[in-house]
Amino acid sequence: MYQLSEVLNLVFDSIGILIVSRLFWLGLIPKYYLLISGFLCIWFSNVFTVLEGFYFPEIFNLLEHSFYFLSSICFLFSIKMEILGNH
Repeated sequence: MYQLSEVLNLVFDSIGILIVSRLFWLGLIPKYYLLISGFLCIWFSNVFTVLEGFYFPEIFNLLEHSFYFLSSICFLFSIKMEILGNH
């Protein structure tokens, strides 16, 4: 069964992704592709968190944690590129 906090987290993250992607495409924020990819991985992990309450809990739980791991890799390389100046 899903929890209300998980659904609300998905709703708020969806709103945040919409705002960030709009600013990204308008050119108002720098084009840090790995940073945006990290945020998308977190959004997907929230989607999988909600879905695991309905279908295939083991598979969606594995996907949730895999996407959290991928987001940390994206954030790590984004920071590395920022420090080294390789945008």
